[in-house]
Amino acid sequence: MSPVIRLIRLLTCAAGILCALGDARPAWAQARAEVRGFWVDTFNTPLNTHADVVTIVDRATAAQANTIYAQVRRRGDSWYLDSLEPVPDNTPLAPGFDPLRDLIVEAHARGVEVHAFVIANAIWNRAPNLFPPSNPTHVFNRHGGYDAGTNTITPGADNWLTRTLIPDGTAAIAYQGHRFGSEFYIDPGHPDAASYTADVLLHLVRNYDVDGLHLDRIRYPEISIAGQTPSTGTSVGYNQTNLERFQRHYGIPADGPPPAPGDPRWSQWRRDQVTNLVRRIYLEAVEIRPQLKISAALIAFGSGPATESAWLSAEPYWRVYQDWRAWTEEGILDVAIPMIYQREHLSSGQLAFDRWNDWVRTHQYARSTMLGLGAFLNGVEGTLRQTRRALAPSVAGTAHLGVNFFSMATSNVAVAANPFSIPPGQSTPLRPYADFAAGLVSGRSANGLTFFEDPAAYPAGVFAEPAAVPALAWKTDPQVGHLKGIVVNEASAVVDTGLILVERQDGEPAPTAGRTSVATATDGSGFYGGVDLAPGRFRVTVTPSGADPYQAQCLVDVTRGQVSTLNITIDRAAPTGRLAVDSTGLWPPSGAMREVTLTAEFSDVGTGLADVTFRVIDEYGQVEPEIVPVVASGEAMLIVARTFAVEARRLGRDRDGRTYTIEALVTDRACNVTSLRTTFVVAHDRRR
Repeated sequence: MSPVIRLIRLLTCAAGILCALGDARPAWAQARAEVRGFWVDTFNTPLNTHADVVTIVDRATAAQANTIYAQVRRRGDSWYLDSLEPVPDNTPLAPGFDPLRDLIVEAHARGVEVHAFVIANAIWNRAPNLFPPSNPTHVFNRHGGYDAGTNTITPGADNWLTRTLIPDGTAAIAYQGHRFGSEFYIDPGHPDAASYTADVLLHLVRNYDVDGLHLDRIRYPEISIAGQTPSTGTSVGYNQTNLERFQRHYGIPADGPPPAPGDPRWSQWRRDQVTNLVRRIYLEAVEIRPQLKISAALIAFGSGPATESAWLSAEPYWRVYQDWRAWTEEGILDVAIPMIYQREHLSSGQLAFDRWNDWVRTHQYARSTMLGLGAFLNGVEGTLRQTRRALAPSVAGTAHLGVNFFSMATSNVAVAANPFSIPPGQSTPLRPYADFAAGLVSGRSANGLTFFEDPAAYPAGVFAEPAAVPALAWKTDPQVGHLKGIVVNEASAVVDTGLILVERQDGEPAPTAGRTSVATATDGSGFYGGVDLAPGRFRVTVTPSGADPYQAQCLVDVTRGQVSTLNITIDRAAPTGRLAVDSTGLWPPSGAMREVTLTAEFSDVGTGLADVTFRVIDEYGQVEPEIVPVVASGEAMLIVARTFAVEARRLGRDRDGRTYTIEALVTDRACNVTSLRTTFVVAHDRRR
């Protein structure tokens, strides 16, 4: 046991809170459940050696924390070895050392969860003429459009960077509008860029036993310039491919002027591009690992909305096009973590914190929320006050799942004339991390001499009791399922921004939970998804831009706790074919079994043939021989022959003979079905 932990326990024991010096937890501690997390940013916290990993886990457990959000993708790089991206530049990883894998082993051994904290859209933050990425496979080198000879960005379909129309030199804009301060962002409205990001993150999920995937900068970049308002919008998102998709969807001439930043359709388009990426990552990640927790660090600039309509004027919604309120409502995040970075020692900061706290608690829908606390802006005293308010339930009884501190590297700051010092008004210094951890557990400094909270009001620290990570009911006992797929048209091109209607057709028993219909749209790669669907069988209807609706004939079963897949190729034409029978051997009608040969030709010009089943219908109902079905593999045409036996008999009073009917049900790979029929007769006599 570390000296800090032993001292903390001794101090809290004196207050009658925790008297066991061993590792056994008292019964009351076992019932406590809340997330206590730290963001570990690798800009400021080393994650290069085993010793670094042990230090991170030690720090987390010293604070009685149970979750680490470790930054393992910073700017198109990876602090893990089994990756689609290179290791970070100028980072001395120990040879062969895998920081993420080691962190998982060490943290799990001590009961601490590890969530992979990944930067989604920002891919480089240094001047490329001075410090380009050293690895030629880095995404900025491959798809940033940077021309070293001219020190400019080259536009084109292979350029994934988002851009602004604000002139260079204004608001720290550079490189023809592609650099925002120090940052280059890819545009989620470029289908190839979005697919790349999803592929990188899904590779991580497949290969590492992380407890969660935590998305950061899953948005457009902010721009600090006067004159931006909810109605004027932000000049961002003008990647050439993204812009062309928008113009094509709305029938706007490509040679016309670009949409204004405040154009309502353009604003919603950009929100949709970000949301599409979140939905895709969520569905494809939980398909791989259903228990994985998907969370995101979310923008909470300003003072926060006070009403429903005020959300439309909140900065996440209009400034960076991150409509995370819609994400929680749809259910494409398991845990939403708005970053409520406010200074507690300022009255304006307290007001903004409390307003956001109330808003977030009441907008959880069927998922969970946590508060991200800006410990780096506050003294230890201020962060403890915010932590207690964040963990308290609302008047209606709703509560957050827990809190997350930014950051482990900078846990507090010096505050002049700190109103929360004891006694009040003292200037409090920057304190070591050990004091921050001790403050959470005991309310005092690590040496026990400085109080961070009034011991009369708070005799125990806010984290005095150990806490388990809460179970998420929709993970541990799922009552609903999900659906995803790709839609392509008749020419096998993806259906971009096609309207999607997902509707439940049937299923037993009747649904008690989940959605029975979802209206959504495909993204630029043709991907669509429906979340939290009632178990049962569903049909999907697609309406491509400028085309009639297409109702897919294939149905899909949605089951609890799983992600089902229905890929759709639009195929409006049913298969065709013809049947011919050689029945010359049916005379005389002696009652013997005689062979008949069926020759058939089938074709499908759309998705190709899937299968053909046959049925022989005897008008007397006495004999129905089986014919071996055809199992196809998408062939455009098939010619088949089948030989089978029928009874050469007719009833004596049947003057027109005994009629057999062959029915063929021809199905293509779009589940379109065509029924073909032909007949043959066991004659009554030769005169017929």
